[in-house]
Amino acid sequence: MRKKKVLLMYATMTKNTEKVAIWFREMFEYYGWDVMFLRVKANMDWASLQKDLYFDDYDLILLGSPIVGGSPLQAIIKAFSFGAGGTLEKEVQENIDENKEDASAPAVPPQGAVWRRNKAPCPGMPNHNNNRPLGVVFTTYGGGFYGSAECLATLEQMKLYLVTHDVDVIGKFSCAGKETGPAGYTVGVKPKEDFIPGHKQEGSDANVQDAEMYTLGDGSQVPGSYFFHYDCDSKPGRREEQKAKAFISDVIEDYFMTYNGVPNPPISEIISIS
Repeated sequence: MRKKKVLLMYATMTKNTEKVAIWFREMFEYYGWDVMFLRVKANMDWASLQKDLYFDDYDLILLGSPIVGGSPLQAIIKAFSFGAGGTLEKEVQENIDENKEDASAPAVPPQGAVWRRNKAPCPGMPNHNNNRPLGVVFTTYGGGFYGSAECLATLEQMKLYLVTHDVDVIGKFSCAGKETGPAGYTVGVKPKEDFIPGHKQEGSDANVQDAEMYTLGDGSQVPGSYFFHYDCDSKPGRREEQKAKAFISDVIEDYFMTYNGVPNPPISEIISIS
């Protein structure tokens, strides 16, 4: 039986999402898969990579990104969005401003990479001639504010990017990463009211009460968290690694380790969000 192949693409800023991508890669290699491991950056030499980018050649496509302002990184948007990170929006607005009577849709800007060997006759049409690899999207987020709900929109956005390139998404993974914003304090340390992004300013704050103490089974006491996730400063850590590896094991075993070698149909999703 031929070896399965996965195209694992991700963007990262503070290495949170890269940690998850590396844990995923380790599991694919454990199961004997060939892995094309690619970090997507702002300035990519797509031409030199093109031979390894065709979705047609893979059994599984993974796409990951951290979250900035509620969206994936611009490198991901520009690589996969039909609008190429705002270019299409600008062209549409210019078309409207000029009050053209014959306002035909502007041409889709080049994306730099070609994800499919076969394209539909017209943009926006499904291509029924393409094979359909399975897909997984993943992200990391800060962990303060309201917790895991922060990741949902970004996961759906990246899912749409894959679906519009004829990929059937069967998995979503997300976990909290090391917080660089207000929630990036050591557990129990009071947050300061005049927090400056990117700088930890530990110290007492008269407007915040002392954290409650909780007694564990071994008798030790630990302080409560001021933010949604507990100990954002240490994530992603050992617990997140275990979740990531268990998730990929489920994807591989449930969808690809079948009695006849034919992947199971994409009728369900494996989801790990925490």
